[in-house]
Amino acid sequence: MNSTLLQTKTHRPTPRPDSVERRRLQQRFIAGLWTGNAFSRKLTLVAAPAGFGKTTLVLNCGLWQSDQTQPSPAIEDLASAWLSLDDSDNNPERFLRYVIAALRNALPAVGGTSLRLLDSGELTNDHEEVLAGLINDVAAADRPVILTLDDYHAIHHPGIERMVTFMLDHQPPNLHIIIASRSDPALPLARLRARGQLLEVRARDLRFNEEEAAAFLTTTMGLVLRPEWITALEQRTEGWVAGLQLAALSIQGRDDAQTFMQDFTGSQHFVVEYLVEEVLQRQPEPVQRFLLETSVLPRMCPPLCDAVTESTGSEQMLADLSRRNVFVIPLDGERYWFRYHHLFAEFLKSHLQRTRAHDVPLLHRRAAEWFHANGHPEEALHHAFAIPDHPLVIRLVVDNWRRVYHTGRLATAVKWLESLPNDLLQQSPALGVAYCWTLFVRGDHERIGSYLEAITQSFDRLAAAGEMPDGHPEYTIIAQQVTLLRAVVMRHHGDTVGAISEIERLLPTVASLRPTLGPVIADMGYTACYSQLGYSYAAANDPEQAAEYLSRVSPHARACGNFFALGHATMEWARILLRLGRVDEAERICRHELALAEQPAYADFPAFCLIQLALADVLRVKKSWNEAEALLREGLETARRSGHAYYLALGYLIAARLHHSQGRPDQAEEAVHQAEGIAASIRNRFLDDALAEVRRSLAGPGAAPARESRRGHGMIDPPTERELEVLRLICAGKSNQEIADELFLSLNTVKRHANNLYGKLGVTRRSQAILEARRLELV
Repeated sequence: MNSTLLQTKTHRPTPRPDSVERRRLQQRFIAGLWTGNAFSRKLTLVAAPAGFGKTTLVLNCGLWQSDQTQPSPAIEDLASAWLSLDDSDNNPERFLRYVIAALRNALPAVGGTSLRLLDSGELTNDHEEVLAGLINDVAAADRPVILTLDDYHAIHHPGIERMVTFMLDHQPPNLHIIIASRSDPALPLARLRARGQLLEVRARDLRFNEEEAAAFLTTTMGLVLRPEWITALEQRTEGWVAGLQLAALSIQGRDDAQTFMQDFTGSQHFVVEYLVEEVLQRQPEPVQRFLLETSVLPRMCPPLCDAVTESTGSEQMLADLSRRNVFVIPLDGERYWFRYHHLFAEFLKSHLQRTRAHDVPLLHRRAAEWFHANGHPEEALHHAFAIPDHPLVIRLVVDNWRRVYHTGRLATAVKWLESLPNDLLQQSPALGVAYCWTLFVRGDHERIGSYLEAITQSFDRLAAAGEMPDGHPEYTIIAQQVTLLRAVVMRHHGDTVGAISEIERLLPTVASLRPTLGPVIADMGYTACYSQLGYSYAAANDPEQAAEYLSRVSPHARACGNFFALGHATMEWARILLRLGRVDEAERICRHELALAEQPAYADFPAFCLIQLALADVLRVKKSWNEAEALLREGLETARRSGHAYYLALGYLIAARLHHSQGRPDQAEEAVHQAEGIAASIRNRFLDDALAEVRRSLAGPGAAPARESRRGHGMIDPPTERELEVLRLICAGKSNQEIADELFLSLNTVKRHANNLYGKLGVTRRSQAILEARRLELV
């Protein structure tokens, strides 16, 4: 199972021992779900606004107990699968992995085939193969199982909704699904309701009656109240559990409870606002201040709270709030990290905004500084954006970008940079350079030029204002980066001589950085220069010089921690050495660099998968099949786990060469198709070039030369205007039906145009058509 999954999300929470027993709902729940020893319905939906006790009801409904006081003798054999959802689960593959993990907790034998399919990457958009395998495994199990999807309102991805609908449509008789949600999910509820396959529990069902309210207020909250007060509270809150809890907190310790009860009137919205005011007002002033000032934190720990509130004693404060049930929820077994109940947090923040709006930016700033200092850059940025303080955002991104980039976490770096306004990227030289390097890695060289022009203009403005004079350390570093990026653009346009000349002129200035800015900055400069010189000489078809410069990268990359450059340079160096026939040397350098990944501190860096894949390719040439296949599997798994589609595609291309060398053409072709699918979706020129090279090598000597790649020149039968319209929409990722709707054509007409295009482009698949259209510059 993927190591990034949080195990706590797939474990059923432990209900509070003093929870109110709701026998009327428990009996209805079980009676409506079971008939004899089997499930009578497919789905139970528990839907109500926040604070109505949805999760508590499911936990306390008796299904998870083996005592014989319950209506069905089959309950003791029931298996329970639980999944607590949140906003981060709006990714179909992530959702599926969590569903499989939850079901495997209940039925360990299920999900193996589905996981292998997920890990292979051989999936359709709706993951129906994975779901089919999972459903078949559950159907083959010898126990009934309930899958509970808690907080389902966090899900809004249409692909996930389609997957849950597929599960309901093909649900085996021994599976029942419970969904707890604040809103009705986008599922076929009307159809299930009409067929008697849906059990519904709504807000009107969840409201506490007077007896349950009395039990809650006296047993759970520890109050001693007159019966008429309990009746009044139950009526005025309309049985809303969160409202009762807020009321109970307001009453605790009051001498004038009767006056409070008389004043406690109004609509539910007013009641909530009033109770939040009352909860805060009834707390000692230090507690009020703590609650308000820490409300800006999505999660909190004692040192963080100390920093945000500029006080001490947060550890005791959190422990006291948790003990008194003041809406503080522990997030781990050590009770170090906490969060507020979501509803309570929302009202605390609202009250803070109304009463101390001028303090909100300061609180976010303190949180950003603490998270930054303690190695949590993403959360630091969350608070910096909330201020908003663009200079602070720039500082945080600049300070942390190289670290995430150098360790190979390109997706994180891209996310940070692309969340910034475009004018900030162009106005800040440091941010602009950072973004240009992400464009370089993605092979998007055309856009680098426009950003470099904006960076140069920013430099001129800063210099004119005296903010960054010539000789300033930051000026020197960024100026060198701009020169390197210009060389990248020159190489992209075929001017390898000019690119090499530009970089070679940089080397003396890099040497001068060591005494002034220190060895790490100098090593960063050498790493970048030697890497780019190696790539430039390779583009100039001078493999000996390319190998010479790439051989110089490793000591500098290791010294400055740029393992991203190390992985890429080693892979290219090994490729060139294979081309030169120096196979043993290629193996030696790959093994030497890969040994670094065996150290725990570096084991999870994604870029090392490139060295695994490079060594697999070397061993392919040496016909060391077993070790080559093992390294290939490891490299592909590392690429999958890190989310690097480009790395994964390179792995598939090496797999294609390995299968071809082993005389397995069908598997080689399938690996190429996998790489083509990725290439069609991420648009990376390096990958497109690698694909073309592998295609030529698999075709063997005598293969037809590639068509001319200038606006479709060389095509015997160019596409018509209508076919070009269809092709542009195919390349935009539209389905045939979406194309038909957009162009007001029938589905069959679109299919005919697509088939004509495939024939003219000489391809058989949609992904191949996209790649060929790009190469011919038709789109």
